[in-house]
Amino acid sequence: MGPIVLTGIGLAFVVGVVSLIVYGILTYLGTYPFTSVRTNPMSIGDSQIPPAPRIEEHPAIEIQQLHAQEDHILTTYGWTDKNKGIVRIPIARAMELQLERGFPTRKEAPKQ
Repeated sequence: MGPIVLTGIGLAFVVGVVSLIVYGILTYLGTYPFTSVRTNPMSIGDSQIPPAPRIEEHPAIEIQQLHAQEDHILTTYGWTDKNKGIVRIPIARAMELQLERGFPTRKEAPKQ
């Protein structure tokens, strides 16, 4: 027999032996009990909630709610600080008022 055939037979034998070893290990580990894993003594007790900012569960829904809240603030009248008498007005109305009143202009600097 040629050296190529002998090499092929040898490789097939090695693959078979390795396959049997892996099968035996996986069978043993499949029946190995998981109860032997010890818990970390530092983790005993109540679970802690991590500090803000936390990962959002549904970012698309939360961003839609944020945009709806912002749009409501930008398009409605309401109190900003009732004690001081500060109100908010819709942004479209604020722009109209600014155009009616005009924008402040800078005085020209005296020429030397």
